[in-house]
Amino acid sequence: MNSQPARLEIPRITCALFGALKAVSTLKRTVVLVHGPRGCVYHVNYILGMRGDRHNPVFSTCMDEHDVVFGAEDRLRDAIEELDRSREPDMIVVLSCCASGIIGEDLENACRVARTRARVIPIEAGGFSGDFSAGYAATLEALVSRTAKRGVEREKGTVNLVGMLRSGPDLREIRRLLSLVGISVGAVIPAGAALQDLQNAGRAELNVVMCETSGLQAAQFLEETFHSPWIAPAFPAGAKLSNEFLADVAGALGIFLPEAGVVAPERRAFEGRKPAIALCAGPTRAIALTKFLRSQGIPPRVIVIDFQTPLIGRIREAAGEDSEVLVAPGWEAIEETLVSRGVDLIIGGLMERPLASRLGVPLIDIMHGSQKTAGAEGGENILSRICEAARR
Repeated sequence: MNSQPARLEIPRITCALFGALKAVSTLKRTVVLVHGPRGCVYHVNYILGMRGDRHNPVFSTCMDEHDVVFGAEDRLRDAIEELDRSREPDMIVVLSCCASGIIGEDLENACRVARTRARVIPIEAGGFSGDFSAGYAATLEALVSRTAKRGVEREKGTVNLVGMLRSGPDLREIRRLLSLVGISVGAVIPAGAALQDLQNAGRAELNVVMCETSGLQAAQFLEETFHSPWIAPAFPAGAKLSNEFLADVAGALGIFLPEAGVVAPERRAFEGRKPAIALCAGPTRAIALTKFLRSQGIPPRVIVIDFQTPLIGRIREAAGEDSEVLVAPGWEAIEETLVSRGVDLIIGGLMERPLASRLGVPLIDIMHGSQKTAGAEGGENILSRICEAARR
């Protein structure tokens, strides 16, 4: 009898359901319902709360053993109708998980027969279907494919921001930067989007992919359906990249900007002892932050990317020969590399908190929505926090 060897690991990435939930959790006037056991929802809510993300409440149909054996589509339909009555949302997003996916629950049918005022959007998000990055991408594509109205009139000088998962100061700064050159933002997908925003996604003249991992599939759908092109410029971390970002977006719209740019340089440059930095980030942010840190003379010694990505070549190019890039590493490999490379400062997120504590080094969390990293002020914020951490 052939058997596969045991696969043992301490996972650093979670499943498609988390990505799907994170993608829909900032939608306006939206209720999220997971068709599955209560544990899946509890743990995702707990993680989002720990990260400080503001998100919609996530409901569960609380499937039990009986439901897994006999099915629970009637319960799902009743739950959808009850949420419509009690919450009066504009949208109800219904997600599957491992349990409901394995037994073949028909989300499409339950959502179709439910009598609601709200728009009901079923999305398959079973954990076995992929990791959280696949959940992001599939969910954003599903949102625009199921809501965007056909036959709408194009609005000149308007762009969609696709794959922008965070509201907060960065989104406000990106809107401000674009307004400096006469460009308006239509739909932000998904951060803070309302149903009407998603319905009008086809009006934009250009789709700006802010995160290729999460937004590329949705942008490709919009291009195929509405013939609106897409670009994926570098994230505007700091003044230099902000000028490049604006030049790329404006150029795609036929707007020509002065060579000197429109964003003034940061008012401060890095000074003091140069820390040995480890950067743990998603691919798009890793490219931008690495370029920004290198421009300040403090390139990261180690860059950690949690999953395989087509952007790895661009990450290595931004990093240069002196930086070591780890792709989908295990915890032990990360710790060994950080020690061997003499890292004394980590830029990352919640996941890196135990690692920083174990190594006794400061952690700067700029991966979530509360910190500004875009524009010149965002660059100043990053430098200020690095300088403060380096003095400890």
